[in-house]
Amino acid sequence: MAKNPKYIEIANHFIQKIENEELKENESLDPEEQLCAQFNVSHMTMAKAMNELRAEGYIKRIPGKGTFISGSYKTSFKKPISSRNSITAQIQEAGLESRIELYKYSIIRGKDDPEVAAKLHISDDEFLHFFIRLRYADDNLMAISYTYIVQKVIPTLDIHKLEGSLNKYIKELGIERTDGSTEFCATMPNKENAKILGTDHIPLLKQTIQWNANEKPFELTFHYFIGTKYSITSDLHIIHNKKTVT
Repeated sequence: MAKNPKYIEIANHFIQKIENEELKENESLDPEEQLCAQFNVSHMTMAKAMNELRAEGYIKRIPGKGTFISGSYKTSFKKPISSRNSITAQIQEAGLESRIELYKYSIIRGKDDPEVAAKLHISDDEFLHFFIRLRYADDNLMAISYTYIVQKVIPTLDIHKLEGSLNKYIKELGIERTDGSTEFCATMPNKENAKILGTDHIPLLKQTIQWNANEKPFELTFHYFIGTKYSITSDLHIIHNKKTVT
């Protein structure tokens, strides 16, 4: 069995201690310099481990004060997802026409986005497909999607296919998604969101989706839904147990 990268080993070390409450919420971690010496790793490796922990809600960084244990991992809304939950399907189920426009495509290395690299368990020198797509419903911009795909899993992409269903295209390539998770949070536009939208005052609903293939992460997508045009509804059902008296 392949050994995990060192930064994943370090992250798992802290995750175990936090979940076992050996490290308590709001307790401070040693300075990064000391942690590097303790684990005999470079600053880059330790930074990736810390990014992994922060992305999963196990730590928080307070400027000028240091790094502290966080309990956010307990309350983050994460749930299993199905490819049936795609944006295209949601738009079509609402009786609207779905259209996708490829805004940007490039190849990047793990070191270009350490937080994404940590989530996808790749090294600094490994490559990622990175693309931004604009999602329309009846020609109204509804969402901006940022997607990262591990290049060693899918060596080449036909960029023309990216203006259609990504779920369908990935299946055509013979990739079977085994499982995934999703998380929602509210946010305001970042610089690129604001550039596309033409404003930085519209609240957004950010959805993070991570997909695995053969139990290994290979795809990470961030959907930014325009808050004034998107909402989530769900039916609630109560099941009553019936007792039979004999």
